[in-house]
Amino acid sequence: MTRLLSLAFLAILAGATCRKNNTDVTLNPDGTSVDGSNGTNGANGEGMDLPPDREMPDHVAEIVGNFSRVYFDFDSAELAPDAKAALDANVSLLQKYPDVKIQIQGHADERGTTEYNMALGDRRANQVQTYLANQGVGPSRVTLVSYGEEAPLDASGGERAWSVNRRAEFVVTWGGDGKLGSSTD
Repeated sequence: MTRLLSLAFLAILAGATCRKNNTDVTLNPDGTSVDGSNGTNGANGEGMDLPPDREMPDHVAEIVGNFSRVYFDFDSAELAPDAKAALDANVSLLQKYPDVKIQIQGHADERGTTEYNMALGDRRANQVQTYLANQGVGPSRVTLVSYGEEAPLDASGGERAWSVNRRAEFVVTWGGDGKLGSSTD
């Protein structure tokens, strides 16, 4: 029952935060927009999520194509050396393009209760934000969300799947008001 309530809450939250307008577009780390298109206005009709007069800036495409996920050890929100190296590369891109904003999404594997995993995802997102802030990325450029165990990359179970599900991901945004849409659409 708790899991159903959590899923319902996440669905309501996602619906409430989804918004498109002529000043902002939200992109997933793989370069797709939150609605699954490629985020560009090509002549082939793909990527119609952007207004006809607005294409994804080249620098945003560069960031989306080069941003790295961060992975965590079991039941930990501590940043390992490889996670810090990935974040340092992300920081370099953010410093190069100060108009870009991000959403940090904290995730956990399926072990543990829903409530515990939501809190763990939150701690992971906060740890990443703290690291970025210590490297000079201002808090006005970052928003946080925890998905806990509810958005796995690999739902097959087992250690390999769990290891890729313990992560922080980034949704890259830009635009006049910096509004974020849901990356779980």
